[in-house]
Amino acid sequence: MRPFRPLSDMQQSMLVHEMLADRPMYTMPLCFRIVGPLDAAALERALHRVIRRHPVLAATFQDGTAVPLGPSAPLPALTRTCSAWSATDDVLTLLTDWWDTPFDLNAEPPVRAHLVSDPSDDVHHLALAVHHVAGDSWSLALLADDLGQAYVAEIRGPGVTGTAPDFFDHAERENAHPADTAWWTECLHGVRPGAAPRTSAPDEAERGTFLAHDLPLGAAGTRAVRRLSRSCQVSPAVVLFTVVSAAVAGSGPDHDVVVGMPTALRDSQDLQNTVGPLLNTLPVRTQWPDHLPPTRVIERHAQAIDAALDHKDVPYSRILRAAAVHGAHGAAPLFLHLVNVDVVVPRLRLPALRTTHVPVPPRWANFPALWEFGWGTVGNIRGTLRTSADAFTRQDALQLRDAFRDTLAHFTSDLH
Repeated sequence: MRPFRPLSDMQQSMLVHEMLADRPMYTMPLCFRIVGPLDAAALERALHRVIRRHPVLAATFQDGTAVPLGPSAPLPALTRTCSAWSATDDVLTLLTDWWDTPFDLNAEPPVRAHLVSDPSDDVHHLALAVHHVAGDSWSLALLADDLGQAYVAEIRGPGVTGTAPDFFDHAERENAHPADTAWWTECLHGVRPGAAPRTSAPDEAERGTFLAHDLPLGAAGTRAVRRLSRSCQVSPAVVLFTVVSAAVAGSGPDHDVVVGMPTALRDSQDLQNTVGPLLNTLPVRTQWPDHLPPTRVIERHAQAIDAALDHKDVPYSRILRAAAVHGAHGAAPLFLHLVNVDVVVPRLRLPALRTTHVPVPPRWANFPALWEFGWGTVGNIRGTLRTSADAFTRQDALQLRDAFRDTLAHFTSDLH
């Protein structure tokens, strides 16, 4: 066991932001509804197998380094609650305070688990909390898959064993070979942070939280996005990103817009099997004249996205330094809006049990405006706009939603 493993740039930034914000900014919630005769003791042992298997989970975080747990160190218990509530909405309400409890990463690993059971109906809700310093949405899917395999091993015999790829090896490589920032300096020259529209402070209960609004897409909007993506020979994700960018661009003869985009740093099979925050946030700057037809606007955005992805290995904090832009802690000073498309949905497979992933909306706002898009069970695009109550009023958010609807209609009008 190697003591005192180095942290990646992203991990260090998250720990500093959360300390300054004094709230659990980076707790990732995960929940599954389980129906059937669950063996809770075997599930706890399976959880411990998974934690031991992934070095980033089997560590504490102290003074800017990770400290691996010793082989005899205690692991997080699967805490349990017996409740007559089997309705998922009631259970999520019951778990809100649990998810909002901050991690003490100096003393505890970055993962917790809680089981809420209704013995009369054999209905259970498994809740997990994973600190973002130890994972991302892809990691949650890996964790759920490993947990299912480990549970099978506990009740049936040998299964997933050994140590998985080590995230800290990636952190060591990042620290040893800092990426060149020259392209970002040139790309972002002259960019200055945009001001959030909100001028009055929100109510105390709303500070730091998201306000969520569904985006109008449905079957008709999904068909229109797919047709437009085929016509422009780009992915639906590029079309959605472009529509958001154009919707927030405002009026004027020329547009110069910076919108954020998360991207995975998983370009090898080894990294695809690694639990850890292998993620970066890229500011995508796009410029276009107002008279440009929608297909050409999409083409400009596709080119800007591709160029940013070619330089994705530069951590976001170094991109900020390259752009000579500074902002408040926890903020996104280069952009107000971030677009996230096709979020990975974790699956937990347990033998002789029926399991369902339960979406848990994020509570704390890490970006002023987060535009999320995914695909529903019937193939339609689902869209949600989450705005920080610190940056946008409810009326501001409704205006953004309407701007998205109108821009999507404009971009797809020639396809009807």
